[in-house]
Amino acid sequence: MKRGFTILHAVSVMMLLCISSGKATAQESTKKEEKLRADFFVDFRWDNSVLKEDYLGTAAQLQALADSIAAIESLDPKYRRSIDSIYVTSYSSPEGRMSYNRRLSERRAAAMLRYLNEHYPQYSDITTVTPDGESWHMFRAKVLADSTLTDNQRIRLLGIIDSDATADQKKQMIKDWDIALYRRITREYFVTMRRSFITLEWTESLVLTTGEPLERAFIQAPPLAVPPTGDSRASWSLTTPKTLFTLKTNLLYDAVTALNFEVEVPIGEHFSIAVSDLFPWWTWGPNGKKYAFQIWEMGIEPRYWFNASSRGGDSTRRRDGRMSGWFIGPYLSSAKYDLQRDYDITTQGEYWTAGVSGGYVLPLGDLCRLELSASVGYLQSDYRRYQPSPDYEHLYRDPYQTGTYHFFGPTRLKASLVLPITVRKTRTSGPMKLSAR
Repeated sequence: MKRGFTILHAVSVMMLLCISSGKATAQESTKKEEKLRADFFVDFRWDNSVLKEDYLGTAAQLQALADSIAAIESLDPKYRRSIDSIYVTSYSSPEGRMSYNRRLSERRAAAMLRYLNEHYPQYSDITTVTPDGESWHMFRAKVLADSTLTDNQRIRLLGIIDSDATADQKKQMIKDWDIALYRRITREYFVTMRRSFITLEWTESLVLTTGEPLERAFIQAPPLAVPPTGDSRASWSLTTPKTLFTLKTNLLYDAVTALNFEVEVPIGEHFSIAVSDLFPWWTWGPNGKKYAFQIWEMGIEPRYWFNASSRGGDSTRRRDGRMSGWFIGPYLSSAKYDLQRDYDITTQGEYWTAGVSGGYVLPLGDLCRLELSASVGYLQSDYRRYQPSPDYEHLYRDPYQTGTYHFFGPTRLKASLVLPITVRKTRTSGPMKLSAR
């Protein structure tokens, strides 16, 4: 009886173990792992490397990137997600010189680096940023998609794009063939070809209970118009310039021997302050034919830069893009002077002037810029006429030829040569990694 009970007990235990094992198997979790990606892009203004969230669809793209990263980082017991890598490839549109555009894509890559570093520093070790020069692959895709082109135009453009000519030669070939078409391409194609593409890659593990339907939250990104090509991990050289200040001289003043000098210092991305000095101070001629051109003027001018045209029409060998493009700002100047031409003009005095200046700064080669600007304002001058002695040893003031002169209207015109004084850092040791700063 005792032996029988022992056998029965053992059988019961084994059955319970089997049942328990069966239940455990039924409740055991399984895992499904996927490699996923989402693509985004940022558009830049012409000849500009400043990331503007209000330009075209950039704000929506960056928000979609933020939403995707937030969804990946969300705590959900059903999903295990981890970001594997963030790749950025920056381009410039194929207009202008290729060497300049290559550096422009580097500056845009640097702008993307700064943005990602500021917003997602936790992913610095898995972020790779690459400038890739001119966006010829996007140019080709737009030619294929443009239904307004004739068959001859499409064939000719594709032939030029796919040829072995250099990039600069290809642009010249299109201009020589059909300048009107090239202008339309510049106006309609290139505006969305100054892009930086962002590729977000992550691993998602979906934890499932046996028999539970497969459901996965889909992280949706805006469609990628033209995917970047090439190896985004390729070695490259990134230049991140910083302008300390610019030196200027007004060529129009120089042409009439009115020597002048100006220093402009950036304050952030959109503001700067310029201090100028006008100092022609010479006399010439024998007695009876005496000439004097003596002015000493000091001025100050704060400026606001609309596009920060980089931040603008910028060359990177000596500067970043700040203090380029369109600007406006108030000015204030004061001076003393002595002007003489024989006995016809014999005037000394002082003046001050205040008003508003506006203009545009554009690149002039790799090292310089050209500023074209004009000022409108109010000028007041206290003047005194004099008569020189025959030997010009003494000047006699004419008490009846004194007064105050008032003027409102154009006060200054500039065509200034600008030399940016810039420091920069260059990285050349393989793929660029985002680093915390």
